[in-house]
Amino acid sequence: MSSSWSSTKSVFVGGIAVLALLVGSIVWQNVAPSEFDDFAQCLNDNGAKVYSAYWCSNCATQEAMFGTAYRYIDEKECSSRGSNNFDLCAEDDITGTPTWENTNTGERNGGVQSMSDLGEWFGCELPE
Repeated sequence: MSSSWSSTKSVFVGGIAVLALLVGSIVWQNVAPSEFDDFAQCLNDNGAKVYSAYWCSNCATQEAMFGTAYRYIDEKECSSRGSNNFDLCAEDDITGTPTWENTNTGERNGGVQSMSDLGEWFGCELPE
């Protein structure tokens, strides 16, 4: 019986170790510096907001353009889990995602935006 307990204990401890490595990797990825950190922070500081949906492939494309710097972007999720509509943004009058908004002026642009267009719109310089 102790042999069985020893095997179970080893599997449990091994599983905990793998989980710890996985969580550590995810945390590191979310805080790793990016060449776009300052740019994304500038967008945020200058009123940029993006409305997105978890199921939206164009939203995923837009996020991928920023890499880990996307954490500085003010993003509002528009779809509750299991939904394929914009139920969480009904009061925001969102009909498509991604939709970028300049919260200072109320102006909006729909679709994937180029980094240069975002920089021009919000007065932010892209890294060289």
